[in-house]
Amino acid sequence: MSLRFIDRLPVIGTAEVAERELCFAWVWHQPCLRLTFTDGDRPLLGRVTHLDGLPRLVPAADNLAWLGQDDPARTQAVLVHAIDLWRRKEQMFRDCNG
Repeated sequence: MSLRFIDRLPVIGTAEVAERELCFAWVWHQPCLRLTFTDGDRPLLGRVTHLDGLPRLVPAADNLAWLGQDDPARTQAVLVHAIDLWRRKEQMFRDCNG
């Protein structure tokens, strides 16, 4: 596996949620993942914070409509994937060859 970066942050995974590809990048030295769409100019969707305790999604104002605040399933899917990536990140970095 090769390490990729977005805005100087290491990408630790991608996921498809509601037919959109999402990218999760680790905010160095913080229990936080930056969340963007992978298409176009990679607009910021938000951040998943407090991954060392009680994770929560902090959405960016521009993409509140996509998150569908009235539909918690989309937000839950983002949180579940972020938590899984966070738990596996140490192994990912060990397996990375640059």
